[in-house]
Amino acid sequence: MRTTLFLSAVAGFLCACSTAWAASLPDPINVNIKNLSPEDLAYDRTRQLFYLSNLWKGEIAVWDPKRQSHFNVQIDGLTNLNANGDQQMSGLSLEKHDNPKRLYAVAKNSRAFNFNDQSKSGPSTFHAFDLPLNASSKPVWSIDIRDVQSQFKQKYGTRPFGIVDSAQDNDGNSYVIFALGAPAIAKVTHDGKISTWAFEQGNGGQRPGYTGVAFDPATNKLLAFGGPRALTAFNVKASNPKPHAVTINGSFGTLDGTEKLAYVPVNGQTVLVGARAPYAISFHTTDNWSSASIKKTKRSELKDSGFTGIVDYYSGNQQGVYGSSAFFSEGSKGGRTEWPLYKFDSSILQY
Repeated sequence: MRTTLFLSAVAGFLCACSTAWAASLPDPINVNIKNLSPEDLAYDRTRQLFYLSNLWKGEIAVWDPKRQSHFNVQIDGLTNLNANGDQQMSGLSLEKHDNPKRLYAVAKNSRAFNFNDQSKSGPSTFHAFDLPLNASSKPVWSIDIRDVQSQFKQKYGTRPFGIVDSAQDNDGNSYVIFALGAPAIAKVTHDGKISTWAFEQGNGGQRPGYTGVAFDPATNKLLAFGGPRALTAFNVKASNPKPHAVTINGSFGTLDGTEKLAYVPVNGQTVLVGARAPYAISFHTTDNWSSASIKKTKRSELKDSGFTGIVDYYSGNQQGVYGSSAFFSEGSKGGRTEWPLYKFDSSILQY
């Protein structure tokens, strides 16, 4: 009898520990870097590190959540430690979700989104880094985007600008999206050769282009978020790729305020999660992205915080999706030292 009671007690203890472990994902995750303003971020599950874009300084912050420490990676000709350079770090992406060998960085013209004093022709660049990073890392290559912008203008009569993010396909090619001027995508090969790839005419609005992008390795489809529609699919194997409007099965809501899009693998299935403050909106397809089901959840903390970034994070085998904010209104020297990443309800990952 005593043995039975003892075993029951042990089983209860283990169950309680298991439950606690299952709920072990932190909320929030605090990134403690002064004046960071991360417009985008990526989590390297293999190295257990966050990469965050320092918007104003044009550099990459590498944050170790376990050691609560970081170092910065600067880019010659881009980084400005006075936070008033002609480019801003706007997008980060890993070449693949697990065991990535490269990190890619998008830098936009710093006046592209200043609608009171806008510049449509300033510099913007795209950079590739081999992993792992250290404080002395330099890009494998860097590309000035202005040449391909001129090619778009020559081909289609409109010059897209305001690059904000990129995604990589199974072959190591990158796809850089434009948020302003027109919905357009440039393709960059693994060795750094750039060309025009996809274009459609804008709707005449202030922000007609795509705001986020992700690649689904299971279907070989590139998915662009926002701009002319909620979700646009492209076949990366097509010689002349055309935009396909993904039919949304559900109520998406307004296109205003869409931001980044993240690829999140869940139990062998693809889920995409987009940011639109204060919501995280997930997408899942069963028909090769002809259509998609959606789910939404929100965090009130992200309503007016400049919520732009979406990332999936792991603690052991536990997976969670988090939202990051740039707090744009505080400016480049607001003095903020904590940049919380808020966890979304995991129900949006379950299809």
